[in-house]
Amino acid sequence: MNFADITNTPGEYYAVAYGLACMLFIGQSKKRVSLWKCYGAQLLFFVAIITFMELTADVSGLLFIPCILLDVLMIFAVIYFCCDMPVLKAGYYCARAFILGEFVASLTWQIYYYSVLRLGLSTHLLVNILFVGLVYLIIYSFMYYLEKQHYEENRNLQVAGREFLSVVIISLLVFMMSNLSYVYENTPFSSKLASDIFNIRTLVDLGGVAILHAYNVQLGELQMKFEVKTLQNMLNWQYANYQIAQQSIDMVNQKYHDLKHQIAILRAEVDSKESMAYLEQMENEIKIYEAQNKTGNKILDTVLTGKNIYCQSSGINLTVVADGLALDFMEPMDISTLFGNALDNAIESVRKLPEEEKRLIHVAVTRQRDFLRIRVENYYEGNLVFENGLPATTKEDKEYHGYGLKSIRNTVKKYNGSVTIDAKEKWFELRILIPLPRTK
Repeated sequence: MNFADITNTPGEYYAVAYGLACMLFIGQSKKRVSLWKCYGAQLLFFVAIITFMELTADVSGLLFIPCILLDVLMIFAVIYFCCDMPVLKAGYYCARAFILGEFVASLTWQIYYYSVLRLGLSTHLLVNILFVGLVYLIIYSFMYYLEKQHYEENRNLQVAGREFLSVVIISLLVFMMSNLSYVYENTPFSSKLASDIFNIRTLVDLGGVAILHAYNVQLGELQMKFEVKTLQNMLNWQYANYQIAQQSIDMVNQKYHDLKHQIAILRAEVDSKESMAYLEQMENEIKIYEAQNKTGNKILDTVLTGKNIYCQSSGINLTVVADGLALDFMEPMDISTLFGNALDNAIESVRKLPEEEKRLIHVAVTRQRDFLRIRVENYYEGNLVFENGLPATTKEDKEYHGYGLKSIRNTVKKYNGSVTIDAKEKWFELRILIPLPRTK
């Protein structure tokens, strides 16, 4: 076994390592295609990259970099094809898969070489395959365990240009440093001895995997903290608005009843039909300010009244059938958050409709056996596309999109309930099911 054979890890090691790294990240992501197409694409990738590695096994010099770039392009292609994610996020995982594959292949070859040279391990092909399979199984099982700890954060991870560029730069530096000995032997960070080359390459790749994993964890935690803070600020703002609305509605209702009595007195004193008609018109016009909703829950009444006043002034037909007493076990802030966000989303959707007769919203709150059932429906037009279980926005400002529904989900989760979103036959439906607490 000559020097070149020792220092150069066989291409098959890299090909299989890249494939398994892709499987690791594809497995934790939402799929763009069916499972069978996803499996087929990964199988095709395995065949293509192994074949490519075989054909380019002796490539060196100027052709080495283009071959590596083609490897990276194939990794990116299979991740992007299989996973329902933007281009930058696919590139982000491509960089992580590439460096992970580099490390696993390098470490496995180093251990195999040591086992053959020092421990007398057989160089038979079958022994080689079994050895590689065992090492890969151990490493990727450990990586799967690490990634699984951050499953939700990874699925909801938002990758912008800054995050993508950071990962690309880290990966590029790691790859350059780990392969420096193959280009320049006389530097403080390279060597011409096989053992040193192994150590440098494997340790640098290990450092790269660790840095990228730590960066991914930190990025997920920062985004989660930002989301929690944003949701909390939204809850505080919504509850403050609810309290202001409650005071305003109480004041308006008081004035409404005073005016109603005054109109009744005036009606008894006037004789002309014109004056009577004018008083009736005035009475009808101020009815919009009366709190019509009497559900049995004061918080829900306040929210519905405020939204109903807006709907009437905007030509939106809001109908409510609600058993407010079923909400008594919930905290006031949670009730205002739940119905405030649900109605805001529905109003935002229907108010864009040009035909007033289509601006329809229906709210139902009922008890169903041992469950509280909430349903908010609204008519919509156009095509809805869902991303991570939420309707995709068409607004330019997407940073704060979806926080209303996320707030609803968090509130329902607090009471061990479930949220279902459905859109069919031009009706958008939000369904909430919460187990009712057992009475003693």
